Amino acid sequence: MKPPTTEPEADAGSDGTEITTRVQVTGSSDGGDAKPLVSSDTNWTAPPCWYEPFFSPDEFKAYIKAKYEEAGKGGADTVYDYYNQVMSEMNEIDYHKGDDGKWWMLVQNDHLPPGQAMVQCPATESWRWVGPADPAPDGLAITPKMLSDIAYGATKLPSRKVTLSPAADKQKVNLATYVKFDNGIDRVWVTAELPNANLAATVVAVPVSLRVEAGTQYAEPQSCTYDFAKPGDSFQVDSSEADCNVTYRKATNDGSYPLKAQITWKVTWTATGGPDGPTEPDALPDGYSISEQDVQVQEVQTIVR
Repeated sequence: MKPPTTEPEADAGSDGTEITTRVQVTGSSDGGDAKPLVSSDTNWTAPPCWYEPFFSPDEFKAYIKAKYEEAGKGGADTVYDYYNQVMSEMNEIDYHKGDDGKWWMLVQNDHLPPGQAMVQCPATESWRWVGPADPAPDGLAITPKMLSDIAYGATKLPSRKVTLSPAADKQKVNLATYVKFDNGIDRVWVTAELPNANLAATVVAVPVSLRVEAGTQYAEPQSCTYDFAKPGDSFQVDSSEADCNVTYRKATNDGSYPLKAQITWKVTWTATGGPDGPTEPDALPDGYSISEQDVQVQEVQTIVR
């Protein structure tokens, strides 16, 4: 049963009784051009909420008492009456003092836009006692797989623009457009960890291919795809010797064409606290990072004598 409030359950009172996730999300540097991962699975969504093992019986009693006292500062209203009822019910079972187990608390995904988690969360209870013989909150209990989804949803990928030859503002009609990165791209990893439950999952994203789209029908071909090579410790693309390169057939005159570069990332996860865990990784949906830049195409001027 949730408190009767229109505010997110994680909202805090002045007593410091805020309930927020204890999941810690860390990872490799994603660079200044990073954007949230775009999943290849259009049906994939980040988990909006979940239950975590949170309080001992004494801690939960103190939490409920603080919420009751905070509600009482505003007078005898609905929230005050609610926590008064909760305290009465909990006193009857003495908050499960002396029993093995934990009070599991409902928390929301703070990596989602404000308000989205509250709207999407299907849970109807803000807390639940879970003992050794009790089932964890079905479908919403924090697990390594759920942590991998949390990490996947928090992953940001470089959307780095490609360097063009000729330059983007000096493209030429009927001249092949070569693409490359000035610097190689590194893999990206994100770990979501719940230390008090000894649970962790790490997501690793590795760039595998680059698709370049010309942005106009007046190009042959209109797109090319290149596999990443791995020189040293980074991944690189240079199409100067590739079989496929975009060639513009019509000048832009006073306008431009929106060239798009889409990197495809292979994404996997392991139930470990780092990117180089000993276990065999499991697959997650591929990720995309996309950048666009305007190109201006000029007619080649020739002089006939």
